[in-house]
Amino acid sequence: MVNFFKGVLGGIGNIVPGLSGSALLVILGIYQESINAITELIKFKNLKKNILFLMPIGIGVIVGTVLFGNILLFLLEEYPMPTSYSFMGFILGTIPLLFKEANKEGFNIRFVIPMIITLAIGIILLNLNDYNGAQAETLTFIEKMTLGFVLAGSTIIPGISSTVLLSLLGFYDFYLTAIAHVDIIELFPVVIGLCIGAIIFVLLMHFLLKKLYGYTYYAVSGFCIATIPAVLRGKVGFDLITFISIVCAISAFAMTYMVSKKSCK
Repeated sequence: MVNFFKGVLGGIGNIVPGLSGSALLVILGIYQESINAITELIKFKNLKKNILFLMPIGIGVIVGTVLFGNILLFLLEEYPMPTSYSFMGFILGTIPLLFKEANKEGFNIRFVIPMIITLAIGIILLNLNDYNGAQAETLTFIEKMTLGFVLAGSTIIPGISSTVLLSLLGFYDFYLTAIAHVDIIELFPVVIGLCIGAIIFVLLMHFLLKKLYGYTYYAVSGFCIATIPAVLRGKVGFDLITFISIVCAISAFAMTYMVSKKSCK
């Protein structure tokens, strides 16, 4: 049941502008286990165990994306500042658990280097969120497969925004149109690229976490921290809405900090 609710939060992270569902799974402490389970499924190992582990997370992601999507979008539209500050408090409150996990196999000062690099990349991608480059209305079969491959990478690698990457490649408008019309013929090569990319990126992340755990986790941490300014909305001032937003942030921070502290123990 706990993993189900973590999956719900991961699903919500997929639809909150600037957040990453996989980044939230890292913060919640189930990202590596999920990667390991998927890797074993690909290799047809421990099928029953891994399916039972992944099923509640997968269902939670679907529920969080579909069921809470409209509710969350309503809150972001009607109460953008308190809602976004609550998410900021949630992320800040779980950072101790994030670094506890990153240092599980020991700390090396060199781990900070990949974190700084990914933090910088995350901030750059954040500033490209409003990128409005030329968008293609039709794509070739290879371009559609590339679209799926990019989607897989941005979904599996925490902190990477698929919206930004697809916009930069000129694929975003095509993707939205195909999804909106549920165009199976147009989406078929996208699904092929998605499946190929999912296998490659899952195996890559599994290898990196196994061989370069500290470096990889600090790199992922940089992406996660870079999502914090992405969720902030509303202009700070000496008014009631600012006060409520700060209270929401502090409350979310305190709640998640206590939970993450207990998890660290």
